[in-house]
Amino acid sequence: MTEIFGIDLGTTNSCIATIDELGGQPVVIKNSFDMQTTPSVIYFDEYDQPLVGDEAKRSMAMDPSRAVAFIKREMSNATYRRMVGNVEVTPIMASHLILRKLVDDANAAREFEGKKPVKKAVITVPAYFGNDERERTRKAGELAGLEVIDLVNEPTAAALSYGKATFTEGKTVMVYDLGGGTFDVSIIKMRNGKLDTLSTDGDHKLGGVDWDATLVDFALLSKGLDVTYDDIADKKEGGQLILEAEKCKKMLSTNDKAPMKFRYKGKMMSLEVTRAVFEELTIENLNKTINCVRRAVQLAKKEDSDLKIDEIILVGGSSRMPMVRRKLEKEFPDVKIRMDRFEPDLAVAKGAAIHAQNLTEKTTRKGRPMIGVDKGSRSYGVNAIDTSDGNTEKIFNLLYRTEPLEIDKKVDGFSTYAEGQTKLSIKFYENASPEYSLPINKGKLLQTATIDWGTPVPKGTPITYNIIRGKDGIVHIAAQCQGKSCNVTIDSGKVISDDEMRRIKSEFEDIEL
Repeated sequence: MTEIFGIDLGTTNSCIATIDELGGQPVVIKNSFDMQTTPSVIYFDEYDQPLVGDEAKRSMAMDPSRAVAFIKREMSNATYRRMVGNVEVTPIMASHLILRKLVDDANAAREFEGKKPVKKAVITVPAYFGNDERERTRKAGELAGLEVIDLVNEPTAAALSYGKATFTEGKTVMVYDLGGGTFDVSIIKMRNGKLDTLSTDGDHKLGGVDWDATLVDFALLSKGLDVTYDDIADKKEGGQLILEAEKCKKMLSTNDKAPMKFRYKGKMMSLEVTRAVFEELTIENLNKTINCVRRAVQLAKKEDSDLKIDEIILVGGSSRMPMVRRKLEKEFPDVKIRMDRFEPDLAVAKGAAIHAQNLTEKTTRKGRPMIGVDKGSRSYGVNAIDTSDGNTEKIFNLLYRTEPLEIDKKVDGFSTYAEGQTKLSIKFYENASPEYSLPINKGKLLQTATIDWGTPVPKGTPITYNIIRGKDGIVHIAAQCQGKSCNVTIDSGKVISDDEMRRIKSEFEDIEL
């Protein structure tokens, strides 16, 4: 049986795990620096050769203009292009290098132990990732030489790692996942031995780095410097400052105050930051996570009107900040809040490894849950004319964010608008609304398609849509009218061309990371 690995492709740190052959438990494979996580940072040297991981993060402090960090935040940006030296960086290209580093280090360790190399993997994604981001993640995995067996939501993977000791039958748990660059929250219930997701929400541009950047701005302001982090992010001072802010933040998780030292324009500066000041500065960021939590709770109540959250699990390194626990205790005063000491950074990768093994075994090992009904985080709809609202063009959702991630459904109720139509132009949209219809400007246009049946038909001729979404979260839609149809895998063609895939592969395949 081919071994399948679990990979947490993180915004700030990444991790790879597998199932131990002897104990049957998930274990993390350490990198070449004997560390369990690898910084998701790439640094291109003066010869445009990439360093990835620990060395790249250290080099970033010297010249951040040649570093690529937090690239996961750009996964939704179809137009993101950045020149670093003579290298054009895209989210897919950068992510593939991070995955390559994880795989190469794991293979070196496995070769030493006489084990087979990594070939297949389950890769985790933020629950709030939409279709585009999931497809780009899959393509990055393929470029890294992986057969991507599945994409799994990060909170769901984290929940798997806690096992049936935590998820007893009927128990409802909220997974609060605050990473370095993204935030997710999922409400999950154990039903019939499986983990069913009731709701999910989040923000893939909110994470620990935003706390760091706020602290940098405070340090600059306190020294009377008329600049912000954004002004100097690509300069040496900015690279060093953001790393110093991260150190200060981590110290404040265990101490009431911490020093912050930095050099600006040749002058050494220092200040002392108290936890109280730090929390006051960053409370707005924390409140954004709570807004996501409240939305998730309201969505979960639509499925379970008697919703009772029994426990909150904190995941992601940034959830270690004391302000997180205190805020959640205030929001949910009667709910147990839990964070295993060493698990916030590793739970997602370990859960992905468990899911990977569940996919390869016919029966689940005793004491180990499986993923039941997972949820998407986006709704998908098409354009149509709302005749009840002044013939206004709107988005009408075919697939709701409240529906299961894996789904196959048929939607009727649409028809041609004009007399004598011979074809139909369809626009497919992604949006965050759980409602049936919404204004056009509230959705993200993913793709267009045309059905051309050739023969004029009367106004009101029926149009039918079939929607299929697999466990990987990628949406396929077929539209039918008068025996003609068009089939679309949303955005799979626009994410990256075959020529671009070949170019990236040939450019980096002989480079040792």
